[in-house]
Amino acid sequence: MTAKIARSEAPAADPISAQIGAEGIAPVLADLQSRDALAPKDRFALGGLEFLASLEATMRWQMEAGAARLLMPFIGNVPGGRDAPRETFTADAVTRQSEALIAGMNRAKTALDGLADGAEFGLAINLNDLWFDLNGNGARDDGGEDAVTLLRGAFMPRSPEAAPGASRIVRFDNADAAWLSAYTHLISGVGELTLAFDPEPAIARVMDTYAKLVEARDRATGTGQVTSMDGMMMFSFIDPAAAVLDMLHQQPDPTRTRAARDHWLAMIAQNRQFWELAEAETDNQAEWIPSDAQDQALGVEFPDGLGETWRGVLSDGEALLTSEKSFPFWRVPVGVDLGAWLENPAPLPLTGVVQGWALDPYFTDTPMLTPENWTRFSRLVGRRTGMMMFTLN
Repeated sequence: MTAKIARSEAPAADPISAQIGAEGIAPVLADLQSRDALAPKDRFALGGLEFLASLEATMRWQMEAGAARLLMPFIGNVPGGRDAPRETFTADAVTRQSEALIAGMNRAKTALDGLADGAEFGLAINLNDLWFDLNGNGARDDGGEDAVTLLRGAFMPRSPEAAPGASRIVRFDNADAAWLSAYTHLISGVGELTLAFDPEPAIARVMDTYAKLVEARDRATGTGQVTSMDGMMMFSFIDPAAAVLDMLHQQPDPTRTRAARDHWLAMIAQNRQFWELAEAETDNQAEWIPSDAQDQALGVEFPDGLGETWRGVLSDGEALLTSEKSFPFWRVPVGVDLGAWLENPAPLPLTGVVQGWALDPYFTDTPMLTPENWTRFSRLVGRRTGMMMFTLN
């Protein structure tokens, strides 16, 4: 077991933290964007706010999209998931929002570029000051827009409940710049993969038919006929699923799939750098993701050996992306070359993927990935596998 570094008291939050709490993300972000030169910790704040502003915009969109949010990368715990899309939702909405999300991640990456390797810095933020203006009224509404609540289990670890009014201060440093940069690449890669399948035509077909079904239901209700299914509730799964399955029949754009691959490889590189920097730290003060020698600021348990074990999972992911390893087809022990598909993709209709004919061009003799690294990771973190995977990216 690694010896723990003596734990220091959490610092006072930097002034920008209270400013975010009072004004919200957008005004503080605009203030930082207007400055000519920023100190390293202010550049981290800029990158972090660009990241959070993109999540805020995507969450607003998800509230508008209702159950159609299934067509976008998963972002947070936004309420209203069983609703049908609002009238303002259009067939190109997923394309537009995916492009906007990628652009926001690019702005965050630009702000973070070089910070991990640069001069040491520390930015103390009280997480209670972070909130999302989901209804666009510029005011912090009680409870529903709290960032910790909305992001818990997605980008933030599930921490023990704090006493009412207690601060939740985290000091972000050079290592965390690498962590956040890795996350921007993760999200950008998912966005690129979504756009590779050009979701607009599939969504347009589904929306046209759905509108006709709702019209038919309303006519039947108006004449006293009993309907067997509520069209709005039906949208909670059937219609988005139909759009996804239809998208998978389309020829993916190889430029987009290659961009997704490159983002995920960059994510892996940045994640490795995070662990290298975290393990080289000599302090133990309000840490976000701790090394074995440190403690997590909010009391979340990070087991010893997590960094080493997670890097084994990263190596497996890299091997799949670069065609050094293949993943096993479910029916027989033959490998499927994910890297080859990302380089030269073909449609992935569900029936062809399950039976095998859609994957046939990518069958390979390349050694298949074995489950040892993933098994070690899942056993180490136990029932928190999903949460830890999202937190570590």
